[in-house]
Amino acid sequence: MATLLQLVLDGPDRGGSLEMARQLADLVDAFELGPRLLQAEGPAFVNVLRGTVPDRPVACWAETEADAQALLEVGVEGLTVPASLSDEALSAIVFGCRQAGRRMLLDCSSVADPVAEQARFRRLKPDLVKIPVMVNLRGVMAELRDLEIPVAFSAGWSVAQVPWLLLYRPVALIAGSQVTAVPEPRRIVEAIRARMTVTPTMSHFY
Repeated sequence: MATLLQLVLDGPDRGGSLEMARQLADLVDAFELGPRLLQAEGPAFVNVLRGTVPDRPVACWAETEADAQALLEVGVEGLTVPASLSDEALSAIVFGCRQAGRRMLLDCSSVADPVAEQARFRRLKPDLVKIPVMVNLRGVMAELRDLEIPVAFSAGWSVAQVPWLLLYRPVALIAGSQVTAVPEPRRIVEAIRARMTVTPTMSHFY
């Protein structure tokens, strides 16, 4: 399955976020609403964005069980949830997503050592685990390769890193400010897309 490119919209400017989505919808596979934008606009903004880009899935950041429930009620296609939540809260969110037929992505940005969380990942059974692109990514991925839970890579990577990241067969590359905070976001996304067609060779990447 081809890796998807997902763009996080998290600016405080409602109009700017919608225009960004409109301009990039032909290059981006899915959009995600971040915490600042959701705090400013509320769950109803999911339907506003969907009206702007009706053929693109919309995921949302959910910081609490109540947030997750509210977002599932407006029909969001997926939830990104911080791994720092309690097991009880995460289990409830996973259950809610299963009931709604939606996917839950467990964000490990707040986890010091994702490898140490393997037993927890298996117990919680999220649909995806989002791994930050860190210095020791190769070692982390080598340890997690038997996890049997699909992986996405969080924002913060560079355009030049894209072919290398694709070697790990992620479900998605998630882009953020490296696209939304630059003067020419379309040019950056076009560069990412070009890099996504490149297949580098690496003798040992696990």
